[in-house]
Amino acid sequence: MLDDFKRALARVQSDYAFYIDCQTNPGVALAGYDLSPEERSALCDPEQLARVFEGGMGINRLRITISGRHDWVNRTRPKKVQMSDVGRNATVATEVDAIKSARTQEERSQAVLRLIEAIG
Repeated sequence: MLDDFKRALARVQSDYAFYIDCQTNPGVALAGYDLSPEERSALCDPEQLARVFEGGMGINRLRITISGRHDWVNRTRPKKVQMSDVGRNATVATEVDAIKSARTQEERSQAVLRLIEAIG
């Protein structure tokens, strides 16, 4: 099992699509690997995976050398949506719809100008 875990870890570091698949569709992504439940869980959860690379989680038998910069662990907090963003997005969507449904060049031009003002 440990050898398959090491192979999967190596692939996570070099294949971003595989890393994403481990999180979104782990059954398919990890089908070819013989993994313990703890190993499978670590590969599917970015926080657990970061702890593995930091030497934690009780998987101490690993000897992994990490070199360079690895940005695949995204620890930034999601941006909070401001109400002004919601209103702005609604205005933009409304003006795009107005452009699409305009019957005359004048209607289309006015909608485009409003869209430009909304976008800034």
